[in-house]
Amino acid sequence: MTQRTISLVEKKSIIIAFLGQCNDYSDVMVNKYQAQLQDENLAESAAQKIHDWNVYRQFNEYAVQELGGDELDHWFR
Repeated sequence: MTQRTISLVEKKSIIIAFLGQCNDYSDVMVNKYQAQLQDENLAESAAQKIHDWNVYRQFNEYAVQELGGDELDHWFR
């Protein structure tokens, strides 16, 4: 059985799509915790979780930008 080789462009596309799904999930989580901000018993914890999910999202967005260039191409060889 022969194995199909995945091109560099395809590899990057797969990772970018995955990071997009991760960011979609982070949006869901931020919305969940924003609803908890109204409850004073949960507000502090919710605010921290919102912050954490936003940082995670920003990291993923940065990774997507990096994948748009060729600086990380050596990782895929």
